[in-house]
Amino acid sequence: MDWRPEVNYSNIILAVHGYNDYSNAFKIPGKYLSNNKVQLISYDLRGFGRNNNKGNWYDLKVHHKDIIFNIKKIKKNNPQKKIFILGESMGGAITISLINRYKDLPIDGVILIAPAIWNFTETNFLKSIPLRIFSKIFPNLKVSGKGIIKVKASNNQKMLKELSKDNFFIHKPTLESLQGVIDLMDESYEDAKKYFKNPIYKTLILIPLKDEIVPRKPFIKILQNDEIKINVSNLISVGAYKESYHMILRDLEGDNITKDIKDWILERKNIEENENFKDVLKIFENTKFYHRLD
Repeated sequence: MDWRPEVNYSNIILAVHGYNDYSNAFKIPGKYLSNNKVQLISYDLRGFGRNNNKGNWYDLKVHHKDIIFNIKKIKKNNPQKKIFILGESMGGAITISLINRYKDLPIDGVILIAPAIWNFTETNFLKSIPLRIFSKIFPNLKVSGKGIIKVKASNNQKMLKELSKDNFFIHKPTLESLQGVIDLMDESYEDAKKYFKNPIYKTLILIPLKDEIVPRKPFIKILQNDEIKINVSNLISVGAYKESYHMILRDLEGDNITKDIKDWILERKNIEENENFKDVLKIFENTKFYHRLD
């Protein structure tokens, strides 16, 4: 999908959606950005959305190959424009692995929105064993957490209601897919530790503090590393949003967060002066946790 400004513009975002979601996830921020001279382009990852292979699981390397193809295509068609990658949730995990492994991408910056940076297997080893076993025995078995695990993904009830009826959104993933996303997050966690020690690209990270989907403590553990602390507020800008949920860009206050992205891209102000970006580690550590595994 493509949200293109009707006036001249100099910046393009390639957005990578989250688990079970698809490109329509960026409709709300896409409209806002297009009205503010920033183009947003998104596509359905393999195994998701409108693809014929919807429901299948693909390796991290496959997603990287597709993202690189799209970045190069966008840059070729827009050689004078600045290109940014935005990854949301699982898309953020895919993106962090991408920028750690590929140092010469034709991009001007990276935006990570509620990234699924989570060493699940390491921190939940006993819980991970049954899923790994059953995903091998019954890979195509579809499961639903409805009625079992209740989480609040956003305060935008209208959007959530529409999503619950959206046939392009995956409501019942397979066991193979669930195991796949866990493996992907495990990989991305290791890539995140490496990348934050030696960031190559200008990077913006936005974390919703009422996130009930992705726990905060794994990310806190990374930020507590002394080699990483020196990079925060330098090449890496990290923001904490106390009233935001996992679907932060689609929350009722989502346009306020998208505005911060727009200002960061257009360099209209020093993002570090924003209250949400001051002493973020202390904010992360001292604000109430909402995830069951925090």
